[in-house]
Amino acid sequence: MSINNANERSGLEMSISPKTSESFRGTTTEATALDPAHSRRDFLKLSGLALASQALSESALADTRRHGYQTAGFEVASSLYAWDLHDEGIEHILDNLQSMAEVNSVYLVALMHYERRPLTSPTFPHNPVRQTWQAEDSKIYWHPDLTMYKRIKPELSAYDWLNQTDWVNDLVTAARKRGLKTGAELSHTLMSREKGEGEYADCVQQDIHGVPRKIAGRALPLCPNSIDAQEYTLALFSDLTKNHDVDFVQTCMIPFMPGGADTGGCFCNSCMKAAEAQGIDLAHIKSVLLSNPLSPTELQEWETFRQTSLIHFYKIMHDGVHSIRSNIEFRFNDAYRDPKSYGMDLKGLTKVWDSIRNSDYSEQKGYPSMMDQKRTWFAAERAAIGPDFPFIAGVAVRPKATPELIHEGVKIGLEYGAVGLSLGHYDGAEFPMLRAVKEELTAEKIYVPAKFARRRS
Repeated sequence: MSINNANERSGLEMSISPKTSESFRGTTTEATALDPAHSRRDFLKLSGLALASQALSESALADTRRHGYQTAGFEVASSLYAWDLHDEGIEHILDNLQSMAEVNSVYLVALMHYERRPLTSPTFPHNPVRQTWQAEDSKIYWHPDLTMYKRIKPELSAYDWLNQTDWVNDLVTAARKRGLKTGAELSHTLMSREKGEGEYADCVQQDIHGVPRKIAGRALPLCPNSIDAQEYTLALFSDLTKNHDVDFVQTCMIPFMPGGADTGGCFCNSCMKAAEAQGIDLAHIKSVLLSNPLSPTELQEWETFRQTSLIHFYKIMHDGVHSIRSNIEFRFNDAYRDPKSYGMDLKGLTKVWDSIRNSDYSEQKGYPSMMDQKRTWFAAERAAIGPDFPFIAGVAVRPKATPELIHEGVKIGLEYGAVGLSLGHYDGAEFPMLRAVKEELTAEKIYVPAKFARRRS
């Protein structure tokens, strides 16, 4: 799933300073990462990591590739939305994905953020019912077990044609009959803006001035150190894991608000309490950074605190879902080009994630020169996570892409040891792009098993 994309900024932008807004566009989500105004700075940041990736031996990368498609088999995943299933029909969609792109893994964006769909073109290219759709703000598309939730509870769609069906169950049921791997994603924002500004204002992130900052113009990210936010997020993942036959749960939720100490998050009361429990005087750090956001000692302490906070947050989720089902896969959908800006230590996070999906969608820009940015990001990510961590490469199959760019995107993923591809996204996909995925996998002699489901344990 994605907040933005490489084609356009969409309606989701920060309502803050131009400098910080640029940072978000250039580093987050479905490949805003390719904003030309931001690309040089990103390139310079990433190039050091790209150079580091060259230190990975050829044998290490080769071992990763062999592990991916000569043992368990190569995964080709596709995301779907509830309105896709309603409008086109599950069986028709699965027929298309399997025959055109050798898809053996499907997942529902089970909690979706506010966004106009399709994201990169004026209208859906093959939806028989509607030309566009405005996704609601942080609504879920399954029927939750509300006994699993505490203070914060999920919201169903306001539309009867969406809220009367458990779409995760419907997709899983159809996919299992075909032997497909199944999953569910929690997208960028897990709670609506209205709730974040209202009764749960204490659960959202605050900047150094104590102000909850809107990310992408609308969303108020939950604070990873908020106990209520932790319990709510864990309940969402646990509900999906316990009550649906999914092989993986995935999220691309916004980590910490991006930026330095002057613009990034978080300094809320929950962070103050979490820091105190670790023997960190965050109040003192805040006072220094208010005067000098670049004070080296305090800035480093704050950045380290954010990194450890995120590792702790995701450990709660990882351990929670694995306590329900030992072989569930906890996957992070990485839409954030500059991880440090978001408080992420990718190496540390690999201890609490089971796999990572990279959301680079350079293909949909339509420019061959943009593919170097894909290679640079993949190189940086592989350098950060190491040669053995399962890496799934995003490929954009939407308008402005060409079959030639799809072929190159698949090759780049394989070059950096991808154990799978993940197509972004079916609702806006053009069929020649889907076919190009299969063509390149065939040309590379990649084994893609038609049946890829795990046995539930």
